[in-house]
Amino acid sequence: MKSYKGLNKDYWLFWIASSLGMGASNILQYVLSLYVLDLTGSATLFASMLSIIIFPRILLTPLAGVMADRVKKIRMMSLILLGEAVVLGLFFLLGQATNINIALVYLLVIVLEAGEIFYGGCEAAILPELVPSERLPDAISISKVDDGIVQVIAPLAAALIYDHLSIAAAFAVIAGLNFLSFVLQAMIHPKYEADHTEATQKSSIWKDFMDGVHCIRQNPFLRGFIKVLPLANAFFGATFSVSIAYLLRQTYAVDTWVYSLYCSVTSAVSMVVPLFAVPLVKKYPANKLFFGATLWIAACILLIGVCAVCGVYQVMPIMVSVVLITLLDCMTIAAAMPMQMTSSIMLQTGVEKSILGRVSATMRMVSIASVAVGEMLFGLLNDATWVWLPIFLGAVGVAVASLLFRKVMTTQKYAEGNQEA
Repeated sequence: MKSYKGLNKDYWLFWIASSLGMGASNILQYVLSLYVLDLTGSATLFASMLSIIIFPRILLTPLAGVMADRVKKIRMMSLILLGEAVVLGLFFLLGQATNINIALVYLLVIVLEAGEIFYGGCEAAILPELVPSERLPDAISISKVDDGIVQVIAPLAAALIYDHLSIAAAFAVIAGLNFLSFVLQAMIHPKYEADHTEATQKSSIWKDFMDGVHCIRQNPFLRGFIKVLPLANAFFGATFSVSIAYLLRQTYAVDTWVYSLYCSVTSAVSMVVPLFAVPLVKKYPANKLFFGATLWIAACILLIGVCAVCGVYQVMPIMVSVVLITLLDCMTIAAAMPMQMTSSIMLQTGVEKSILGRVSATMRMVSIASVAVGEMLFGLLNDATWVWLPIFLGAVGVAVASLLFRKVMTTQKYAEGNQEA
């Protein structure tokens, strides 16, 4: 923990600001999820709300990645937060005049996602501008703790807001958090900012975007990683964001606080694991870490499916099933965190600052778009089949991704690339 004390003031300002901004985003996500599920009871409509982001993601990512490499990242991020606060304020006023229906929820999600795309492109590349390169592993590690703190608190805050305030009032609270985050980020002055050359400024957006794609193709780890990323994310992400959420809220009919407590307990793991994961990440090669983690995750999801079957058919009490699912979910997160840290470190230390924004945006586009496709598929399956079947499908999909990743990364081409790196 001593190494964290040397991180500078700009980093800690960003840490606090990103906590507030991420908290606002997560609270809104939980509130809207509860609202749509309670309003419709449909897994398909619920999943469509989550997966509709694929359209702005595909359309805007090339522009967002290039913009992240051309502009002052921290300034752009702070302006986006201000813009999101204004949008949420307008929806608060709209909620005073009319009911917030599904169409308005979709509109809000699309507008905010457009901002998140540009924000995420900058955020993924900002840490190398705040801390020296030798401090990046520590900075990334403590940032993951930041993620965990927010993810623990956000579900409980969302439950409190959802139970005691209107959906419109929730928009006002979240707008306030975004505004505070904007104020803090506006105070940051990066000391290790990347140079934006005149050539980069004058080149076309498409050419700049393709430069980022070319960088991925030339990097052995990123090239192998992006081949299996869609499959792993589609099945892993959708299993928890759609199938488990639908199982608990609709099939088991647990109340808001039980569901929020489940989310907070599982998120607590992501707050603790990064503090101890840095030695593990440094010790094991990325390909071995990814293969072992994804195989472990597949096994845990398989056991979650067994618990779901036992709960649905009353082989065990529902609350026992909920507790076991929570424990197994914690185990998947414990395995996933070192994997995420490794990918962040490989990306932010292996890619030049001048193109890091567009490379990160491309990787993020592939990741989120694949999750959105998986969520839509799992939503349809949850409405059309047994609620536990998509969970078993998730386990199979992650296991296949694990084996595919091992095959890709152990070919001679990638082995030689890793040795040279």
